[in-house]
Amino acid sequence: MKPHSIPSLSSSYSPASLLEAFKNPSAFLLKLSCKGQDIGEFKAGPVHIVCVNRPEWVHAILVERASAFRKMPAVKTLQVFTGDGLLINDGATWVKHRRLAAPAFHHKRIMAYQTIAAQAAREAIRGWRDGEVIDLEQEMKRLTLTVVGRALFTRDVNEVADGLSHDIDTALNYVNGLSGRVTLPIVRSLARRNREALAAIARVDAAVRNLIRSRRGQPARAEDAADFLDMLLAARTESGEALSDDEVRDEAITMFVAGHETVATVLTWLFYLVAQHPEVGAALEREAKEANDGDDPAGGSLARRPYALRVYKEAMRLYPGGFTIGRQATQDVQLGDYLIPAGAWVMISPYSVHRNPAIFPDPERFDPDRFTPENEQRLPRASYIPFGLGPRACIGGQFALMEGQVIVSTFARHVRLTNVTPGPVGISPLVTLRPDRKIEMQVQKLDVQA
Repeated sequence: MKPHSIPSLSSSYSPASLLEAFKNPSAFLLKLSCKGQDIGEFKAGPVHIVCVNRPEWVHAILVERASAFRKMPAVKTLQVFTGDGLLINDGATWVKHRRLAAPAFHHKRIMAYQTIAAQAAREAIRGWRDGEVIDLEQEMKRLTLTVVGRALFTRDVNEVADGLSHDIDTALNYVNGLSGRVTLPIVRSLARRNREALAAIARVDAAVRNLIRSRRGQPARAEDAADFLDMLLAARTESGEALSDDEVRDEAITMFVAGHETVATVLTWLFYLVAQHPEVGAALEREAKEANDGDDPAGGSLARRPYALRVYKEAMRLYPGGFTIGRQATQDVQLGDYLIPAGAWVMISPYSVHRNPAIFPDPERFDPDRFTPENEQRLPRASYIPFGLGPRACIGGQFALMEGQVIVSTFARHVRLTNVTPGPVGISPLVTLRPDRKIEMQVQKLDVQA
């Protein structure tokens, strides 16, 4: 039987609206995905994009037929900062790097990172004055950079080189813009000429390489004291092959990109949402107080803070850190009655998949109880994919869940954030779903000392 034609999305866009793609292709692709229902395609010149939102077909693309797809070429724009890390690699090189990096994200290792996240959260709170108004996104970036830096290098990132946190932020801003502008092949960017950003990338590169050289000259640390950098340096393939300094550098910086920007974005939206739903904030505060564990997540106390995890998962449903997953079909692939032809770009957006009203009723409503154990068990597979799915699912997904739960619960115990931003805040989709303007929060210190 001849395959059905994929419903066209091209007719929904006038020439004027298509010009928006040149300004922010990521936002354009997100609009396409949200209009695509189960499936839809957009064709314009050499561009052929198929948006897929139906969970069972998402599962087919990312799991069952994963070998029939490759990463989209546009992701290569990240190379300017991350090099050939896990976000870029494909094929045998990706398999090798994924296997060697995996021990750093073993459950036991992630549990050891809990204290790092809790301590960094308390330090952030101590740095704020009662009544102070803070830039929420910038503070979340600073906090997550501290957590990732200590987990990677057992030290604050700013101790590695003066101003390194600013350089990383500059580099990520540059990569965000660069990636967005080349998502569509008809769009080209002059951003590569950004000397300030390229100089920042060079400084980050030099600092990380200095750390690698220094660490190679030191005796190996005990396994329970080893950080991510130690593990990368010690990793060996079955044939005894180690990672080169270039490969270690690329994976270390990749973890900055994957573990800093995305978590900071989710936390920014989370606290913005909680400020609009005081009943959620009150429930978080009660849970943190009743945990009665001295605010130390060690020893399994996170099990006594399940609501904090539900709040974080619901924030990721509405504002997933990675809001698009791109693949290119390497062969014809049948999905139900439709045929995705070889060469077509396939866009899967967790942002739109998570807004399926048949799975998440009243999908725009912020409701952490969607993720009670019983409700979560009823979710169809591939209907909730904040970390992707299948063999290329985010390696740091469990780390991000732990970090988010710890930070949310620690904040609930020590501080209340009140939104003082006038008017609604929209999204500015680039690599992550950043707010389209500054979100300001007023700090209210609670009785318990951080």
